[in-house]
Amino acid sequence: MNRTYACNRDFLRQLRLRNGWTQSDLAKRAGYSERLISKAEAGSPIALETIVDLADAFSEEEEQQIYWEDLACDPVALAQRFIHAVYTYQKDTVSHIRDFLAEDCVFRVAGNPEEIPFAGEHVGIDATDRMFQIFFSILEVPKGHDHTKHFQYFCQGPNAIIWGDSWIHPIGRPMETPIRVSHLLMFKRGKLMLLDDCYDTAAGAAILRDSSAPKPE
Repeated sequence: MNRTYACNRDFLRQLRLRNGWTQSDLAKRAGYSERLISKAEAGSPIALETIVDLADAFSEEEEQQIYWEDLACDPVALAQRFIHAVYTYQKDTVSHIRDFLAEDCVFRVAGNPEEIPFAGEHVGIDATDRMFQIFFSILEVPKGHDHTKHFQYFCQGPNAIIWGDSWIHPIGRPMETPIRVSHLLMFKRGKLMLLDDCYDTAAGAAILRDSSAPKPE
């Protein structure tokens, strides 16, 4: 049985418009009907072989090679999996997202490492895993917390953006207000290449400093 995938319709349309093509133009270049291109841009599943042909058609005009995995990747779904893993598995986050991590992935966490121990640029899966080990040796997810109510996900071509409020707090020190966070996730061939984690670093450092002080009696 032939495999079928839904295309990343935003990225497909972005590539088409970037080249100044109509759906009819793309159809002719790839060797398919305009109806099929319309179907692909609507997010309906199409054959893998067809996605390969579409990627080849774009690659003839793009400066960089476009692969079928780029067109079939669903960045929002993977971003949702990432947040689910962080809030559900915590220290074991990496083992639950390893299937879509590039071997040389980069996790870039804002902040001064002298104030925020997990801040900095972490290159590779092992370094990313160590970062999460440090992160969750200091912080924890609130008990009974429903993270799904606090994040929004946006597709940006082949990438995803996450906006939301983080209630993850120093162990044993719940917060009264959340920290606003944003994550940029960049993908290539269906693998996460870069995660850029941005937040109010001054507030984050202050919360960690306060957490090291003795609890009031």
